[in-house]
Formats: sequence, C-alpha cells, structure tokens
Amino acid sequence: MERISKAAFRRLPRYHQILSAYESVGKEFISSRELSEILEINETLVRKDMADLRIRGRQNQGYGITALRVRIENFLGLQEITETLVVGAGNLGTALATYAGFSQYGLKIVGMIDSDPDKVFSTVGEHTIHPVSRLGSLIRKRDIKMIILTVPLAAAQEVTDVCVEAGVRAIWNFTPCELQVPPGVKVRNEQIIGGFMALSYYLKNLAAEEGNEEKEA
Repeated sequence: MERISKAAFRRLPRYHQILSAYESVGKEFISSRELSEILEINETLVRKDMADLRIRGRQNQGYGITALRVRIENFLGLQEITETLVVGAGNLGTALATYAGFSQYGLKIVGMIDSDPDKVFSTVGEHTIHPVSRLGSLIRKRDIKMIILTVPLAAAQEVTDVCVEAGVRAIWNFTPCELQVPPGVKVRNEQIIGGFMALSYYLKNLAAEEGNEEKEA
C-alpha cells in the first residue's frame, strides 16, 4: 500500500478540486507556487506532497494538470467503482442518494435501505428503497464494502453491527453516534451539526472583535 503523511492525505481532495477546475478551463500546467497560494500553505509543503506522490514538474512550467489529477485519483482509488448503499431514506439520505457528483469520483449508489413501511419499495430517483430486513443479504449479494449511514441515532449502532457482520469495511457516518467497530473497519464521521457549531462560534467571536474595534475607533 502506498503511504503519505496524514497532513498530505488531507490535502489531496483540495488538490484534486483545484486541478479539476483548472483543467475545465483548458489550463495544462500549474506551479507549486500557485497551489501554495490557493491553499495558503508553504510552497515547500506542496513540493514535498508532489514528491511523495512521485510527481515531477517541468522547469518553468510546473506540474502537468491532467497527469497530476489522474495520479491523485489512482492513489485514492477513485478510478475504481465503489458500490454503496444509503442506509436511511430520510431527507439527508435522499439528498445524498440523488447527488449526481458522486459518479465522477467512482462512487456508485446501488440502493437505499429504510425501516419505514411507507417508504419501502418506493423509489428515490433511480434507487429502490429496500426494507432494513434485507440489509445484510444485499451487502453479501453485491459484495458491498462501504455504506453511507444516515439513520436515527438510536438505530445507528445496531445497523452498523449488521453491516459489519455482512462484510462492510468502511462506513461514511452522518449520524451523531460514535460507532463501535472492530479492527479493520474504517469509520468516517461527518458531523454536520458540529460544522455549524464551529461556524457559529466563529461568527460570535467575529461580532465581538468587530464591536471592540468600533469602540476603540
């Protein structure tokens, strides 16, 4: 397995977004300085990240944008199709299931799961909502290795246990539950409310700072 530092790994999605944007307007090369200015990091870090990815730039031109984008996609496994189930067909699950942007990164949603009898066997976009009783069998049948979890807090751990037992190795967790999983299973927590709280804290302190500046003026 190829490895880079955790800090560099966290920067890869941002690199990819920048490269895709530049590529869409026909740009062929980008310099380490341009990347450092956009990301607001030291240029030396960018060069180290590129070295870790085994990407070399051209003198006076920089890094080939397409080659670098493809290298990042290969490193992250984005060129391979990852099939997943959305478990929880509420508002958030529905929004994620119908988001068209996932396909460009190799993420393919193949179905949805819910316990609400009024939703079961209905469709969301092109996806059929299956009963939660079929969760384990669907995972095994399609050899699903990742799920997107958007169920209520009270059901999160029980659903996780079923998924892990059926062979899931990665969980994209949109619930506030701190999931307990065995070694070898990766959980990525997306705390939407936590993100709002951080922004709220920023706005609160920003208002206080601006108020102090007005008093001093």
